[in-house]
Amino acid sequence: MVQTERASLIQRMPDKKIFLSIVVFFLLFTFSTAYAMAKENTVTVEAAVLNVRTGPGLSYEIMAQVVEDEELNVIEEKNEWYKVRLANDRIGWVASWLVKNTEVMAATNSSGVITASTANVRKEASTSSDILGTVANGTELTVLFQQDGWTQVQYMGRVAWISSDLIEVIGPVEKTAPSTDVNSEQTQSIDTVTVRTNGTNIRSKPSVEAAVITTTQRGDSLTHIETEGDWYLISLADGTRGYVASWVVDSSNSDTPAPPAMITSLSEATIVLDAGHGGHDPGAVTDTFNEKLITLKTAERLANRLRDAGANVILTRDTDEYISLNDRVYYAHRAKADAFISIHYDALEQANVMSGTTTYYYSQSDLELAETINESLRTYGPLPNNGVREGNYFVLRENAQPSVLLELGYLNHYRDVSVVNTESYQSVIVESIYQALNNYFSP
Repeated sequence: MVQTERASLIQRMPDKKIFLSIVVFFLLFTFSTAYAMAKENTVTVEAAVLNVRTGPGLSYEIMAQVVEDEELNVIEEKNEWYKVRLANDRIGWVASWLVKNTEVMAATNSSGVITASTANVRKEASTSSDILGTVANGTELTVLFQQDGWTQVQYMGRVAWISSDLIEVIGPVEKTAPSTDVNSEQTQSIDTVTVRTNGTNIRSKPSVEAAVITTTQRGDSLTHIETEGDWYLISLADGTRGYVASWVVDSSNSDTPAPPAMITSLSEATIVLDAGHGGHDPGAVTDTFNEKLITLKTAERLANRLRDAGANVILTRDTDEYISLNDRVYYAHRAKADAFISIHYDALEQANVMSGTTTYYYSQSDLELAETINESLRTYGPLPNNGVREGNYFVLRENAQPSVLLELGYLNHYRDVSVVNTESYQSVIVESIYQALNNYFSP
């Protein structure tokens, strides 16, 4: 190298150092900004163990637990509860008074509508990513954010992705105004509670195992004293004190009795999902799987999909355990369910005779629910549809709530058994039932 070239190189070196310094500064600035933005939407757990629930209230089921000092990303705030994203991408709710909130600003979500005839919901923002399910034209989903041609949405209790070409963002997610329902946790403003049904028990302690002091009748107004978990301490007209379960009464923040609850959307509904069989009762069996396992898979998938819409979902079982028929009905009555759906897969004595889905109902009051669900299964389901039939099943016959029993395939038919235990089939079935319930609860 000649002297002039060496001198020229030495002169250029400071410029390179300046350039590298700028790059490092930019990266540090970007990281610190991203970190600050992330911190802006987080809360820190203050309780030793904090329950994460499926909805914004103590009466919703516990889906997970987090521990003290764990940080949670906040998606939405509703009725003094935070909707948070957990580390495994599941979404749940935590009580705001049990976390440290330093100027938390919940992310502003939007709603989106599927504009294509169908759209694949994927695990990651890539056409090569696993498909979690398929949604139909007109389906509304909560939009978290968009980037690089992909839209992140809330789907089946987790975050997922849809190509932005297939969804139209239509504006901020509609916020539900605080109500006096027990799930709103506005219990400090409750003055009276109104009994929903005749023979409602007033107990000595806040437990279904406690002694019954007396019973009350539909329309009786009771004075609210305080709330203990899912129970209200109340005072009767003669001054007697006792406990009544929050799920069997309506609350009011004045002396005027609460009006009957009117369900006008899926987000306001309480739905009990009953996974058939369980424990020592396997149901129908095949060489590789049995009914009790795939009914549970289907029920859990459907529960997550309904919770996306804000519905309060109760599973009669969430593990491989035996639940009596009487207890399954009891769950529906206790929750005052707006719909009870028992999920099954069938088998006949002779193989390859029957195929497809069948919807059963017992009373005329259940017929609308049955027909709505069956029409959706007929339209979207990949297997033949056998229509709506009357069925004298215990969980329907003894159920005072709107109820149906679904047979979603036959485990001794060669075609059905090849598909019913697949993620793709169950995703279609779940989406079909979801769409049906969304229509059923619409005004």
